[in-house]
Amino acid sequence: MGSGVRKNKASSFVLLFAVVGVAVVLSLASFSYFQSVSQQIDATVREDLRRQARIEAFQVTQLLQDKIQTVATNARTAAQAPAIINGELERGADVVNARQHNTEEITDRYIWINKDGKTVWSSAFEMNNTEFNLYSGYDVSQRPYFSIPAQTGKPYLSPVIQSPVDKSQRMFIAYPISSNDTSKSNLGSNFNGVVVASLRATNLGKLVQSHLSSDLESTLGIIDPNGVIVYTANSTFIGENLFGQKVQSLLAPAFNSQTEVDQFNDFLRASLKGGKDSKDFAGRAGPITYLPILISTDNGAPDDKSNHFLTLYLTAPHNIADKVGPLIDQERNLSLAVITTISGITVAFLYVVLSSNKRLERTVSDRTSSLKIANESLSTTNKELVEKSRQLESANEQLTINEKMQREFINIAAHELRTPTQAIIGFSELFELRPEEREESMKAVARNATRLERLTNDILDVTKIEGKSLALNKEKFNISEVVSAAVDDAKRQIANGDVRLIYQEPKEILVEGDKERIAQVISNLLRNAIKFTKKGSIFVLSEEKGNEVVVSI
Repeated sequence: MGSGVRKNKASSFVLLFAVVGVAVVLSLASFSYFQSVSQQIDATVREDLRRQARIEAFQVTQLLQDKIQTVATNARTAAQAPAIINGELERGADVVNARQHNTEEITDRYIWINKDGKTVWSSAFEMNNTEFNLYSGYDVSQRPYFSIPAQTGKPYLSPVIQSPVDKSQRMFIAYPISSNDTSKSNLGSNFNGVVVASLRATNLGKLVQSHLSSDLESTLGIIDPNGVIVYTANSTFIGENLFGQKVQSLLAPAFNSQTEVDQFNDFLRASLKGGKDSKDFAGRAGPITYLPILISTDNGAPDDKSNHFLTLYLTAPHNIADKVGPLIDQERNLSLAVITTISGITVAFLYVVLSSNKRLERTVSDRTSSLKIANESLSTTNKELVEKSRQLESANEQLTINEKMQREFINIAAHELRTPTQAIIGFSELFELRPEEREESMKAVARNATRLERLTNDILDVTKIEGKSLALNKEKFNISEVVSAAVDDAKRQIANGDVRLIYQEPKEILVEGDKERIAQVISNLLRNAIKFTKKGSIFVLSEEKGNEVVVSI
């Protein structure tokens, strides 16, 4: 019989290894195929999105760059117009107004400023007499769009600036007015003022937003070279810096780790240098592409040597379902086939093993049942003995600790009781020997009797605590009054003139607790402070902190 059992077990093991081998091979094949399909899906979607995002980003960047370049050209040609150079107000105003009509999609005004920094004409004056009355002759000599061209003799492209009047974000393109060629770097004494074009940030964003493809559902942002947000769909972030607290606080929840946040910030910093790039980030909805907006301040077309005026960001969200659905269905069907095969083989294997070993298990079960009962009984007995041993050991340790604490408490209590007792006896004898010092002796006896009473009450409290019979009487009361009363009592205990007790009673602070016990604690702390302060000040402070009240000494 033993030989037959061994043969059955050997056959079972052979069958087991065969099933496991088949399962492993099928699983590895399925995993390898899944990995291959997943990589194809990822590469296809990401490359397609990057390509579309780069195309759309290039198109809208080129559009915005052309529009802004037109503004710069208008400002430059206006500064070179003879009517403005010669200071002819009527004709110069027509020149300024014509520039505004030409670019009103993104500009809100052109401004002609004389060499003294005062406004000669603004295109806004044409339709608004109130603005003419307010700003005609207005001194803007301290504004960068005037002072920098005046000092350098060169055109000036400003970062985003918040208007102090209407709080809107604007950028300025300023050209110096000179009878000489404005492409020269030094205007010298021929400086006659500047022509400034004002671009409203929201107008730039609306222009670009209107040209985005609805199929990609892209989102965009425009940033100036200092990292200030010129435009984004969420208007609350316009004017904020990319690396400011408000923007940075939103990055941590969007990424999986601080390392990923740092990598994203490095990507943003690189974009402010005037380059271009496209990259995917974990936790983001799609690739982010950025391109520079370059403005030429001379007669040439924008190139890599032009001024970096703005940076445009574009994010294209993923749309995987429609593009990779067939690949995912194919992978899922194969996975189901593999799982079905493995399940069928496993069921067959289990049936064979259970059938062949059924009688063997029954025999083994019968022979070992009595042994299990004996082992269980012995195990239960051993567990009970171990548990009782642990309980005795714990009780012994607790008794040792209690005994030590009782000895220490008796020593401390005896020492504390001896001091006021000896003082009472001494002053009583002094009262008999020197009746003329009766008042001082009576005060000393009363003071030490009070101390003796307090020590007695403390000993009773300790006894109640050990006996678990100490009860707290909770009530609502003003803790400021309790602290103030304790401070007044403590001041009378100060015998040293070099010690000051300082306390300023706050407003009423209501708490719930045992008023007498809290007063006892505060009084004890004050006595200790007075006892161990030889010279100086003791400060007492009570204040509310959230849902707590803190008393500090």
